[in-house]
Amino acid sequence: MKKVIIVMLIALIIPACIFAGRGLFDLTLGAAASTTYTPKMIKEGALENFKFGDITWGLDTEIKIAFAAVDAKVMYAPEAKAIYGNVSANLALDIFFVRVKAGLGYEYTYDIDDKTMWYGNCNNAVTSFDDFKDAAFDINVGVDFLLGDLTIGAYANLPTSTTIANGDWAGVFNNAKEHWEDAQIGLVVGIALL
Repeated sequence: MKKVIIVMLIALIIPACIFAGRGLFDLTLGAAASTTYTPKMIKEGALENFKFGDITWGLDTEIKIAFAAVDAKVMYAPEAKAIYGNVSANLALDIFFVRVKAGLGYEYTYDIDDKTMWYGNCNNAVTSFDDFKDAAFDINVGVDFLLGDLTIGAYANLPTSTTIANGDWAGVFNNAKEHWEDAQIGLVVGIALL
C-alpha cells in the first residue's frame, strides 16, 4: 500500500512541478549584478574598502524546458577591463512561484587590454579552446522568485578543480565548504519573453 501511495504522489508532483511557475517552456532576458567579493573575503573584512567599481553589471539569459535550464551571463568588470561570464546547464524545479536551480557550467573571460580569452575558473583555466577539456567547472546554484512575467533571483557560482580531463567528480561534492567560501554571488532581474 505504501508503494502505491508513493507512486501516486510522484505522479502528481512531477506534472505539478513541470507546469508550475511559467509552464513547460520559459525564455527570460534580464540584467545581472555581482560583486568581486567572495564570502571568504567578506568574513575577513574586505567590505571596509568597498567601492562602486567592485560591482559588475551585465546581461542574463535563461531558457528553460521542463526540468532543464540553460543560463548564460555576460558581465563587464570596469576595474579589470574585462568581459566575463558563465554558461551553465541546470536542473530547474518550479515550486509555485519559486524556481530552484543547480547545475554545472564554465566561466569565460576576455581581457580587453590584452585581447586574450580564457575558459574555466582560476583553479584551472585554459587559453585555447582546444584545451577546453582542462578547464574547471563551476557549480551553479540559484533561487528565482517568479512574479508574473518578472523574475527576481540570486545566484552563486562555486569554483571547483574538476575538469573533463581529470574526472574528479567526487571533488565537486567533497569540497563543498571550500567551494562556498570562494563563490561569486550575484542578483538577477529578468522579464519572461515567452
